[in-house]
Amino acid sequence: MVVGITVGSGIFRTPGLIAGRLGRPSLTFIAWILGGAVSLIGAFIFAELSTRHPRAGGKYVYAGEAFGPRAAFAIGWLEVGIYSVAIAAIAVVCGEYLARLVGAAEALTRVFGVCFVLLLVGVNVAGVAFGRWTQNVASAAKVVALTGVIAVSALAGSGWRWASSSLPGAPTGLAVLGALALAFQPVLWTYYGYLDASKIAEEVVDPTRTLPRIFLWSIGLVTGLYLLLNAAFFNVLPLDRIAGSPLVAGEVMSRLFGAWAGSATALLALIVVVACLNANVFVTPRIVYGLARDGLGPRVLARVNAGGTPWAATLLVGALSLVLAATGSFSRLLSLAILLILVTDGFMVIVLFRLRRREPEAPFRMPLYPWLPWLFLTIYVLLLVAGAVDQPVLACVAAAALAAAYGIARLRPARSMKA
Repeated sequence: MVVGITVGSGIFRTPGLIAGRLGRPSLTFIAWILGGAVSLIGAFIFAELSTRHPRAGGKYVYAGEAFGPRAAFAIGWLEVGIYSVAIAAIAVVCGEYLARLVGAAEALTRVFGVCFVLLLVGVNVAGVAFGRWTQNVASAAKVVALTGVIAVSALAGSGWRWASSSLPGAPTGLAVLGALALAFQPVLWTYYGYLDASKIAEEVVDPTRTLPRIFLWSIGLVTGLYLLLNAAFFNVLPLDRIAGSPLVAGEVMSRLFGAWAGSATALLALIVVVACLNANVFVTPRIVYGLARDGLGPRVLARVNAGGTPWAATLLVGALSLVLAATGSFSRLLSLAILLILVTDGFMVIVLFRLRRREPEAPFRMPLYPWLPWLFLTIYVLLLVAGAVDQPVLACVAAAALAAAYGIARLRPARSMKA
């Protein structure tokens, strides 16, 4: 389940972006390994939080338990913002892949992305789901595409003759640390999703022993898959061809078997990414619905239509995602989402510290406490500072969203909200 949630749209879209930012194959592999290690620490943190308070809602539930309804309000609506940015970013990727398939101009990418959001919002408002078969097709397509690229690259690749290559202007010295910090944005995006699996923690038999094994093995498998894929890419393509490519797997297949293979890979990737987009369009309004139901938002957002869909919440999320998809590129949307994730997930460490002081015992206690949570928080603070320095405009947008969520929470009377 953890592998299925984590391996999604990111691995199709981000490898070229990461390679381009780092400029060296060796640094690329370091970034993916570090991403797996940080994700494992985060998985342990959310495993303990979810077993302490096994309620639907996730982060805002934990924030409310630790700091009260105003904290729950701020974190909950920031989470809605993160998912809305994610929907927009994934929609832009869908637009990129569709444009590649039909041979459309790059200028139409955002138009296609907006159309995907409109389509899926309409489908979900009507109460019509894609269904289990669509998700099964998407999962099968993902497995076929990724394992196929690894296998054929190992057999038909030209060897690691580009392993020691570098891009012009590749970082050296202390600049490597800054480049790694920026490359960590798409790395974290690609690993993100593991924390959703912590929501099943209360259903796990003997969570104290089982949860560490689940996260260790699943994140280990994901990390191994990502390393194998990058090895496959470098076994076939030169670094300058990989860097910046929106679909490196398609470039690999085109190089080995011709344009038709690249188009087939793009089609498989599109199926996977559309399924991922639909899942986010389905889930995000449920967060809004939960906030409204718990008194952390306008009651109208808790209204449900005859098809069982929270229609007002879906329209709100759809409108926000449409604006973002129409105005932002994938890289900018990704950076904005990661800046907000660094804030909310970093705050979860503070939540854990407070809950531990209040009640030391829990069904599952993360190992090496408090050193691992402190390490996780330190890494996130450093990444946040690096992101703010490199992208001050996006940092200001993220800060404005944080200030708005906190300000509205302070203005609302606490008695009108419940965590």
